Amino acid sequence: MFKLIPARAFRTIDKAGLFTLAVLASATIVHAFTAPAVGDLGYDIYDIVVNQGVKGPLGFVGGVAAFLFGVSRLFSNIMIGIPTIVAAVCLIKADSILMTFGMVI
Repeated sequence: MFKLIPARAFRTIDKAGLFTLAVLASATIVHAFTAPAVGDLGYDIYDIVVNQGVKGPLGFVGGVAAFLFGVSRLFSNIMIGIPTIVAAVCLIKADSILMTFGMVI
């Protein structure tokens, strides 16, 4: 009665065009992040969360604990171990990663 017509395959040229469009669209909306100066709105929150938390001893201990947890899970469940190790390294080096993402290429 009704024949199903197969949908057109998503060709390589379509993928390349979509990727080029995405690169051109995202190139115009890059903004660098700068830390607020003393006295700015939100500096106290930034100081507590980033300077004393993530970049301080709490962030380092949390990163090392997550790294050790990831290593212990690596041998039993690799799908949990590898992302945990990557997240731990990102937590330990969060300040460098934040400034790198703000760099305009």
